Amino acid sequence: MSKAEEAKLTIRRMTRNDIHEVLFLDRIITGHRRDVIKYEDIASADPGTAPDMSFVAEIDGKMVGFSINRSTYLMVPLTEVCIIHAILVHPDYRGLGIGAKLIDALLKHCQTEGIETVRALIPRGNEELQALFKRQGFKRSPIINFDKTFES
Repeated sequence: MSKAEEAKLTIRRMTRNDIHEVLFLDRIITGHRRDVIKYEDIASADPGTAPDMSFVAEIDGKMVGFSINRSTYLMVPLTEVCIIHAILVHPDYRGLGIGAKLIDALLKHCQTEGIETVRALIPRGNEELQALFKRQGFKRSPIINFDKTFES
């Protein structure tokens, strides 16, 4: 059994104090190619407060993963939905079920809050992430997403 498997995993709600560590971990995971998440994006979400529903995963006090989630109202009639925007786990800690535990924590929180729909935004080509969500009981949505982007 590896040291990571023997260590104690804790999943907790993200707070404003976690922002810099989340950004640092994001840079490790993305290989310093780009900042997927910006400080302003996380700070404006005001982690730890409603409608923010983000979580961090720690092993022995060290952040090893996080999920960025937010409650919003969609469609007509308006329905409260929790959107999973990102779920990232440090490469050294993958394969230990941390991503699944982050999802489990979010699902339990949504049930407690009476939110009946949780939606994950997953790129079409990311089969590993799609498989993770399928194992967690997610099904493909009947919603078709259309985007229009403007060149800058």
